[in-house]
Amino acid sequence: MIAGVVGPTVHPQGRSAGRRCVVVQMGGCNLSCTWCDSAFTWDTSRFDLAREVGYWRIEEIAETARSANTPLIVISGGEPLQQQNSPAWPQFLELLGGYEIGVETNGTFPPTELTLQRVSWVTVSPKLAHSGDPAWSRINRESLVAWGQVAQQYDIDFSFAVRDLSDIESAVQITKLHELPIDRIWIVPEATTAALSTSRLAAVSEAAVQAGFNLSARLSALTNL
Repeated sequence: MIAGVVGPTVHPQGRSAGRRCVVVQMGGCNLSCTWCDSAFTWDTSRFDLAREVGYWRIEEIAETARSANTPLIVISGGEPLQQQNSPAWPQFLELLGGYEIGVETNGTFPPTELTLQRVSWVTVSPKLAHSGDPAWSRINRESLVAWGQVAQQYDIDFSFAVRDLSDIESAVQITKLHELPIDRIWIVPEATTAALSTSRLAAVSEAAVQAGFNLSARLSALTNL
């Protein structure tokens, strides 16, 4: 299932912040974050998913993504790795051959070996308590440990959307409990406006750096892209 192909645009955060890219938004998600900026890909209570999400031919998705003429194609959602066991997934990734392929995931699904071998990088974004989802659904210990382990061999980053200092402490605890590589952790403000993004970034920046984390703005809140 796919909600659409967006771009050209720029990647909003983390190590790839500001890079020109096109985003393939997959439909469906196993979580229901209250602040999700792509809720139209999964939230049946607010959106008509029959109109928002559909089944595209993988050739059509790939052709649309390539037509944006960007070196980077980001597969996001929803939760894209819900679909990594589909027979169409390896075919889709093969059609994107020659491009840098990034994947954004909430970390509740461990990667398949094929996913790791076919994509260029993955950003894993475990959700914190302010997402509104219970801990048992948003934090999958087995999956996060697996992501931490494969990060030793593959290009894997981890990103936490935060609101305040208590979220930095939560990120520290999750990082330690699941043995995530601290130098791969990015802290990003959870915000949809420039004012809120700036204020939250300022409030947590010192604590994030002291904890050993990387820090990133959220360009989607600072620009019209």
